[in-house]
Amino acid sequence: MNFDLQSLAARLGGRLDGPPDLRIHGVAGLRDAEAGDCSYLADDRYRTDLASTRASAVLLLEGVETTLPAIRVDDPRRAFQVLLDLFARPRSALFPPGIAPNAHIDPTAVVGEGVHVGPFAVIGPGCRVDEGAVIGAGTVLLADVEVGQQSLLYPGVYVREDCSIGRRVIVHCGAVIGSDGFGYARDAGRVAKIPQIGRVVLEDEVEIGANVCIDRATAGRTVIGAGTKIDNLVQVGHNVRIGHRVAISAQSGISGSCEIGSDVILAGQVGLADHVRIGDRVRIGAKSGVSHHLADDATVSGIPAREHRAWKRQQAHVARLQRYVDELAALRRRIDELEKRSGAAPTENA
Repeated sequence: MNFDLQSLAARLGGRLDGPPDLRIHGVAGLRDAEAGDCSYLADDRYRTDLASTRASAVLLLEGVETTLPAIRVDDPRRAFQVLLDLFARPRSALFPPGIAPNAHIDPTAVVGEGVHVGPFAVIGPGCRVDEGAVIGAGTVLLADVEVGQQSLLYPGVYVREDCSIGRRVIVHCGAVIGSDGFGYARDAGRVAKIPQIGRVVLEDEVEIGANVCIDRATAGRTVIGAGTKIDNLVQVGHNVRIGHRVAISAQSGISGSCEIGSDVILAGQVGLADHVRIGDRVRIGAKSGVSHHLADDATVSGIPAREHRAWKRQQAHVARLQRYVDELAALRRRIDELEKRSGAAPTENA
């Protein structure tokens, strides 16, 4: 796949500053680019990389000097995203419609037009896979699973019984949807399992990263709202309800029965205690531990999580603790010397 520079400029709505017939074969960052690649500069901190890049062309703001052929655009980062879409390998090349001969589809399952079912995939009884969906190699759908139109389940995904996946959902390799919730009760000296008979619902345009585990509800539904994006290695407990357009970064853990509003951001390694309610548009900093409800528009950090600016002030004091200790010791010595001079009884150390 390759394009001439003039056609790329036209697609991006940019001004061409270079030879129109220059062929571009791929895209890459400034440091990784090779001949034939188009790169971009959107941050002055990487201006030195622009001087040393091997890229054949770059996306730049007006007024940024370079000897390279360039396409001048208003937003180089956004324009580069457009190029990434343009040069991405099309889904049809990786997952052409059709059913692999060694896939297993139960006779009671319904598979729509244009579906890809990869080698050794399993579609269980009562399942429904709608038009244009992809069930990757080795992916398993147990009984009565629903997969919506154009959804993509990469190889090695496991979806337990009664779960529902909406339209245009992406689930990456190794994810487990609908595993049992962590529900147990102590009974007569043993830890007894509480049956987990609910389900998981992934609404439209959700994306689930690699090796994510989303537990089914004890009863009812665990819900991931439309447009939500979950990074790799995230745990979502039973009966959790997550709103729309939430972003959850890697290694975060959400305990059972939490409720998260819409447009929330959880940075990496955030932990939520069970039954916590998080309002809309909340921001939670990396490695934070949240054990209490958070109102709309809150921004918190730390363990336990607190208002972000207060946490930053406390962290600044922690960084100065040794200085404080040294200053207190010096003051203690001065007080002792003054007491000795005055003949006063020494003050007991605190």
